[in-house]
Parts: sequence; structure tokens; C-alpha cells
Amino acid sequence: MVIETGEPELENLDVIEAGSGAGRGAMQYTGVRRSAYDAARSHAIAEGIDPNSNGWQEQYFAEEYAGLHDSPEGSLIGWTHVFEDRPSGMDPAAAAAYWTGSAAAAEGYFRPGTPHLERRQAEAQRVWGLLQSGELVLPPAGG
Repeated sequence: MVIETGEPELENLDVIEAGSGAGRGAMQYTGVRRSAYDAARSHAIAEGIDPNSNGWQEQYFAEEYAGLHDSPEGSLIGWTHVFEDRPSGMDPAAAAAYWTGSAAAAEGYFRPGTPHLERRQAEAQRVWGLLQSGELVLPPAGG
């Protein structure tokens, strides 16, 4: 998400992609995925929920990945099972490559049209280093 948003501290998540303006949100939803995101975002605002918050962005990601925002035509992401089927034992660089994937190959989750693999791998290494050093602590599961 750091690479997707350009936000190292993940404080501004409801961002619109610089340049083309096609992607929006922590996962930079585009195309039909952007339309579904925009509809959910409008609903959240109407309910008094801040779509810029980590909580809303995480909830929307989980719902979208689970197919709860799919159109009648089918899955917005091609339902790849990319998160639950990931190989074990990957280092941060391999995980970044696996989850990024490719639009041309219809693999991964992010499937960028313009690859940023080196930046994604460097950021994965940076965050992993913060976790290993104790500078970054993940919240407890379910918390």
C-alpha cells in the first residue's frame, strides 16, 4: 500500500493516483473496481464514516477481495486466491513480486499496468526491517 498510495506512514489512503487519475484508495482501484470503490466510498461518507481511515480501507479491501462488491458479471479481481494460496517461506522481495503480479499475465493482486517491482521490493524489505528491529509492531490479530 505504501507504493500504491505514495504514503510511507499510510496516513492518507483515499488518494487518487498521481498522473492518470485512474486509481483511487489504498489499493488504487481502477476500472470497474474503481466504480465499486467510489460507490462504497459515497455510502461510507453518507453514513459519517471516513473513507480515508485505515479501518475503512482495510474493511473495503477485505469485502472487495471476498467478492462482496462484485457486479453481476463476476469478480472484480478475477478471484485469484492470491493471498490464501501464497507459497510459504517467501522473503519480502519474493512476496512483493508474488502479490504484485502482472496485468499482462493476469496474475497477482495489484496487476499494475506500469510495473514498479523494484520499488515494491525495496519497500517490502524496508518494512520487514522495521518489523525485525521492533521499530514497527503489528497490532494483535483481531485487534
